[in-house]
Amino acid sequence: MEKPGETAGTVLVAVPGGKGLMSTLAKQGFRVRACKNLPEVIKRFDRSTDAIVLAQATLVRSKIHLLAKALATQPSWSDVPVILLAKTGSDGKKATHRMLEILGHAHVVILPPPLRTIALVSAVQAATRMRRHQRAMSDLLDQREAALASISDAFSALDRDWRYTYVNDRVLEVTGKRKEQLIGHVIWEIFPEAVGSEFYQRCHRAMETQQPDRFEVFYKPWGRWVATRIYPSSDGLAIYRVDISEIMEQRQRSRENEQRLYVAEERIRLALEAADVGTFDYYPSIGVIRWSDRCNELFGLPAGTKPDYATYLNAIHPDDRHIIHETTREVLSPGSSGHYEIQYRVRDVANSRERWLEEKGRVLLDDAGRPARFLGTILEITERKQAEDALKKAKQDAEEANRAKDQFLAMLSHELRTPLTPVLMTIASLQRNHDIPDSARRDLDVLRRNVELEALLIDDLLDLTRIAHGKLELRNDAIDVHASLSYALGVSASDLNEKQINIQQDLAAKEHHCWADAARLQQVFWNIIKNAVKFTPARGQLCISTRNDGEHHIIIDFTDTGVGINPELQPRIFDAFEQGGSGVTNRYGGLGLGLAISKRVIDLHGGKISVQSEGQGTGATFTIKLKAMETSLLEGPAYPLDGSARNSAEILLVEDHEDTARALRRMLENAGYQVGYASTLASARDLAAKRQFQLVISDLGLPDGSGLDLMGELGDSGQLRGIALSGFGSESDVAAAKAAGFAAHFTKPVDWERLRHTIHRLLDGRQASSTSPT
Repeated sequence: MEKPGETAGTVLVAVPGGKGLMSTLAKQGFRVRACKNLPEVIKRFDRSTDAIVLAQATLVRSKIHLLAKALATQPSWSDVPVILLAKTGSDGKKATHRMLEILGHAHVVILPPPLRTIALVSAVQAATRMRRHQRAMSDLLDQREAALASISDAFSALDRDWRYTYVNDRVLEVTGKRKEQLIGHVIWEIFPEAVGSEFYQRCHRAMETQQPDRFEVFYKPWGRWVATRIYPSSDGLAIYRVDISEIMEQRQRSRENEQRLYVAEERIRLALEAADVGTFDYYPSIGVIRWSDRCNELFGLPAGTKPDYATYLNAIHPDDRHIIHETTREVLSPGSSGHYEIQYRVRDVANSRERWLEEKGRVLLDDAGRPARFLGTILEITERKQAEDALKKAKQDAEEANRAKDQFLAMLSHELRTPLTPVLMTIASLQRNHDIPDSARRDLDVLRRNVELEALLIDDLLDLTRIAHGKLELRNDAIDVHASLSYALGVSASDLNEKQINIQQDLAAKEHHCWADAARLQQVFWNIIKNAVKFTPARGQLCISTRNDGEHHIIIDFTDTGVGINPELQPRIFDAFEQGGSGVTNRYGGLGLGLAISKRVIDLHGGKISVQSEGQGTGATFTIKLKAMETSLLEGPAYPLDGSARNSAEILLVEDHEDTARALRRMLENAGYQVGYASTLASARDLAAKRQFQLVISDLGLPDGSGLDLMGELGDSGQLRGIALSGFGSESDVAAAKAAGFAAHFTKPVDWERLRHTIHRLLDGRQASSTSPT
């Protein structure tokens, strides 16, 4: 039978049309379960069953033997009664007699017709009481068996005729016998090799003297050490036997370890002496210090000196003695690990020579929590301290040199930029003169580009200095990468046109916004485009493409048909001043700073930049990878909507994704709405309780709940409309949003124009025609 652990009994009833009967039993407090037929009774029969009530009509002759079989599976303590509601007439008597024959020794109670309710209730009550007693007996038997089985020792009991009366599982495990091979059999017949052994003699002595005994012996038949305890009684002997082979092996290993420990201590002592490390033990309660001769050398004391604490303290430099006192207080404070590591200076007693020492140690406490012993090592670190001081001075000198360099570059920038301004102004003035010939105008263009190039070189030097010192700051905002690429191409248009470079664009990325510094990102794009123009022959090609990967990155590729990059140069291409050798520098010019600056700017944005080229003459592909915003809310301009009523409307925005929330909030505020923002279900509820919102825009997946629950609560009044945002857009998702009260459902990434018109429509009070995902 199953044992689900139920404590309240169940009465299984299979009586056609017996609803009234079942109602009567239920009113009497019985737990009744209706069964359609005899097979269902057999299926539901388990340890929790108190009684089975059967109408004779349910006794299908071919199934009665299955009930008999189920009843026969009960344990010895269990006897569930079957209450049979007999039918009248000779047929009923025959059926009853046939059932009794099949059920055999089962406990059957027959209630003759006509059925009296009081008789049935009394029979069920008697069955319930009997089952309670049976379960109590089962529990007692289980407890006794569990108690004996839980004994980890091999426990057995013998009667006075040396026959086994009980053995636990451990005995069976140790002897390799089955229980039926032991119970009722004489121990000396089962194990004749034990006759005459020490165990045999001690068992007989305990039986005769009625005195307990215990001993340890190596039992050869088992090849194990066994600890035995014998407890006699008037009924026989109780014997506990424990395998202590591991304990005996541990004792042997302990002796071996002690020997190895002695050898290891000797080796450590020799190693410490070889490393010039001194060791000490300090016992504060008696003021005694025991240390090695090396410590005497370190403190400038004669060999064999036995110092006290005052000798130790007086040898320490007066300016460093506070270190000892403070360290002692710290290691003795509550919560301290007791370990410490300090450095201090000492003065040689003989010649006042100053040296640096490093002391490592720990304190051991007594039972009262007082310091009983300090132990540790002392090492001279004078040379290390001198090296550290030299390194510190070198670092300070380098920092001062860097500061001087920064000041020089700042001044150089100022001094170089100042004369460039009137030059550019003069060129601009001349270019506005329509009377100058075309040849002179071209010369002016050459002058302007070269002056601007010089200004850019100065900017690159200053940027590289800021990056090297970690002073380059980013002013991040939501940036349209596609717009930044278009701007960079526009800036480079004259250079591209001059060399007749063919531009191909494949801007396929759907998520093309990122959180970045617009000026710096455009600087990176311009640097790469400028390099492509510089190293690509006239009438070459530059392809710019964008795409997204599965982790919401935007990947930008710049592929040119230029001179290419040798494989051995590619690992260094992003290093400052790296141009691929003097030949490249002489031919193409420049400082080699643009790519170095681009690499560091992209690193600051948490992105990656890489290059790939098959070699000389094969062109190159520069790839930039940035984290994209998981939204397209920045598509199109954010402009105010018509109508002051809508513009003044208050909108509750609930979104836990920071990029999406930041972008959407900015768009709504730019459109003239008053926006209340919450990132969790709880904060949204609090905000809704304090303000009167006309519209809620909510993500469905929130950290502490669902936007569906929020809409259900806020939409009860019928005044608040809702727009659901979700990364899921199946029909079931849309239906769930509609059922919760949302008027519209948008699947991310969200198109701003469609969202804007939906907000317009809902605030105007027009009913949304559908909640199809957009």
